[in-house]
Amino acid sequence: MMYSKINKSNINFTSGMNKNTVFACQKFNPLNIEKILTNNHIKTDCAGNKPIAFCLNQIFKIFDFLQTRTNKSLYVFNFPEFKVYKQDELIDGINVKNFCIPETQTILKNTPPFKTGSILQEQIASLEELDYVIEDDFKNGKRSSGHFLSETIHEILHSTYINHIYKKYGYLGSCPYTRSLYPAKNTIKDGLAIMKELQNKIFSQEENTIIRNVLGHYATLPLNQYHEVFAETFTKLICDCISDKDILPTKNPLDELLKYPPKFLAILTKVINI
Repeated sequence: MMYSKINKSNINFTSGMNKNTVFACQKFNPLNIEKILTNNHIKTDCAGNKPIAFCLNQIFKIFDFLQTRTNKSLYVFNFPEFKVYKQDELIDGINVKNFCIPETQTILKNTPPFKTGSILQEQIASLEELDYVIEDDFKNGKRSSGHFLSETIHEILHSTYINHIYKKYGYLGSCPYTRSLYPAKNTIKDGLAIMKELQNKIFSQEENTIIRNVLGHYATLPLNQYHEVFAETFTKLICDCISDKDILPTKNPLDELLKYPPKFLAILTKVINI
């Protein structure tokens, strides 16, 4: 996603933010969350970017809160690395913004390869600009949530889905790190083969109408659609349960699934049971 420049004087907070949140972000030290995640075996470099570091810190609190109360692996930070980058650091030929790496690869210039499941986010100027762009996308029916934390939660959930696939099917690719994490399984295809199949696996026109009504336009795009439906669904569930007061959940997001249309739940079942 590209974060465009905007006039801050015209911002109206509508996506889980308020002036106290902005003030807390301005005071936040990115080294705090880097230390916390390093202690949790996640190599973290926020490059001094307060808005993203603040978001990551809040999401860690949310996931820890939910994992403690539900004991669900969905809420565990299991990615190996989190990196904030500048656009000119990307190697030639990579044009995506904010992404999770499906297999160990080189992404940034003069930097070692990032491990499978690592998350990279482009630096942003301020929390207000992030709020504005995400809310604008939400209002225009593009994404499932307008919450300012939704972008980072979305990428974390991509890593969760990748982990789900490799744990189920194992990994027989060339990366020693990933092979050590996900031993071979007694399955016809390994996780890497499944990942390649999912890259172009899409839902029907009727299913996409249902998906669009629940999650917005982004989740109907054909590339990696199963990944996007998973990430957008659980991003929406989590963000819809977050209190504006303390940015923590007021209820278990998974309980909210019961309110979703049965036909959408059938689609989600396909995504989870790949």
